[in-house]
Order: sequence, then C-alpha cells, then structure tokens
Amino acid sequence: MYGRCGEEGVCGVSVDEWASMWDDYARDPSAALNWQQLYCRFMFQLEDASADGTIDCEEFTTVCSSYGIHPDECKLAFQNMAKNFSPFLEQGKSNVSWEEFQELWKEYFSTEDPSAPGNFIFGRTSF
Repeated sequence: MYGRCGEEGVCGVSVDEWASMWDDYARDPSAALNWQQLYCRFMFQLEDASADGTIDCEEFTTVCSSYGIHPDECKLAFQNMAKNFSPFLEQGKSNVSWEEFQELWKEYFSTEDPSAPGNFIFGRTSF
C-alpha cells in the first residue's frame, strides 16, 4: 500500500488514493493486492464463525447483527447473497462456500447492479 502513497515520506493514504485503489480492483479483481486478498479471507473467516468452511444464515446473522444491523435485515441479506448458489433456499439450511464468497466479494466491488448478490456480503439490504 505504501507504493500507492502520494508524496515522498508521507505514510498515509489520501481518500483519493484509497478510492483509486478500489477502482483499480473493481476494473480487474484478478490483480488484487495481497492485503486485499487477505481482507477477503479475513471477512470470510469472520462470517464463518463455526470454521466449517461455509457461511450459513445463523452465523452470518450473528456476525452482521453485532455491527448494529437488525437481525431480520441480516437474514434477508443472506438470502439475497446466497440465492445464486441455493435456488431452493431454506432459512438456516443453505450456506456459502469460500469459493462462492470470493466471487461475491469481487462482485461487491465491481458491479453496477444494486441487487447483485455480492452487494449483501456485509449484511445490509438498503444503502
């Protein structure tokens, strides 16, 4: 990230530099910086509270509601997030794998479609 800093000797990142970095990612998620990949992995592991390799509705709701999001909104967000992977979603019975989460993550940063499943990975249904 320091390679993206503006002035020599400045150790911070400006808002413009931060936005530019995420714009670069949105244009080409395959060229993600190492820390962006680690951040994706961290978020998956955080939401996969049971550490079974998948995120289910209950653990997703528990984690996201701890940030102040109403549990009902978290459940709806999970259903929207998981719908492409589980067409016959039953609450609490469906899950999202690490591979699926990586695709949702890329979609969150790159899609222009507000209803795209990736837009729900942080538990919100309205923005």
